[in-house]
Amino acid sequence: MKTIKFSIVAQVTLDEDKLRMIGSLGAEITPETYIESVIKDHVQDRGMLINVNVLEGDIYKDVKEYQHTLINHIAVEELEREILEAKMCSSGTCED
Repeated sequence: MKTIKFSIVAQVTLDEDKLRMIGSLGAEITPETYIESVIKDHVQDRGMLINVNVLEGDIYKDVKEYQHTLINHIAVEELEREILEAKMCSSGTCED
């Protein structure tokens, strides 16, 4: 089955009450693991697969801007690869 992948940049904000509630769940549950499980549960309940990496930090704006740069860079590399693979090359000499 062919799949299409999407990337998400998200920022989750927790208030102090929610942080205390998460802290009361046990030492093995951190705010990061709690957020990850909430996101995974909702996505998987709707039949989709997800990879999530949750880190604490206020980097949403920077990551969002870098995401566009990275996607464009990858697209250019793929286009260059397609062009080079489409050329007929023999003995190191390529022809269109």
